[in-house]
Parts: sequence; C-alpha cells; structure tokens
Amino acid sequence: MSTSQNVELFSGEAGTAVTVYRLVVRAADGQYDHVSGAQGDMDGVAAETVATVGGELPIALLKTGTIVKVEAGAAVAANATVGSDTSGRAITAVSGVGNWQLGKALDAAAGAGEIIRVSVTKM
Repeated sequence: MSTSQNVELFSGEAGTAVTVYRLVVRAADGQYDHVSGAQGDMDGVAAETVATVGGELPIALLKTGTIVKVEAGAAVAANATVGSDTSGRAITAVSGVGNWQLGKALDAAAGAGEIIRVSVTKM
C-alpha cells in the first residue's frame, strides 16, 4: 500500500488547475503551477486536485527524509532516481547541469498515471 511519511503541508494559491500527486513550483507571480520544464526545479507535491485558478492548494513540502506519493509520467524502476517531466509527473532523472532530482523511487511504475512513493533527497 502506498503511503506518505513525515509530510508537512503548507498552503499556496493555484496559478492553474493542479492535479493531486503532481510536482509543483512557485511561479514569479507567487502562485503554484505544475513543474513545466523537464527535470525542472520543484517546491512540493500537490496534496489535492484544485480546479480553480486562485484556489487554495495544499502542498506537501519536499525535504530530505520525507516519503511522498507522486504520479509517474512513464515507466519507472524501483530505486531509480527521479525528476519531473513537463507535466509535474515523476520520470527517471537525467543527470546534467540545471537538471533537478527529487529522490529515489520506492516503487516501480509500469507506465504513466501510476502513483509511486519517492524518498525525497531533492538536489
């Protein structure tokens, strides 16, 4: 069973419609949107789906030692280092300058849409 651990929530304002278990980042306007760049920086994971722009968005804070649930964007192997795709979903990370990594997948995903647990070591 997939569970989160040691999660701290904070509230932000949704800048777009946001889907639960997707990675979000704070935009220049102060609102939170899905991570839109492959391997982009991230601030948290949406803890609920928020359809209303400007709606209150509960966000799971990313900090080392936290285990969060994230939607996979492709097949992911257990123990793979993951980052974000262009929709805020977890994919196998690619090393490189400017590429952000979320942490290690604790579960495997056979494909996009599956919910996996990730042990956060954000770098």
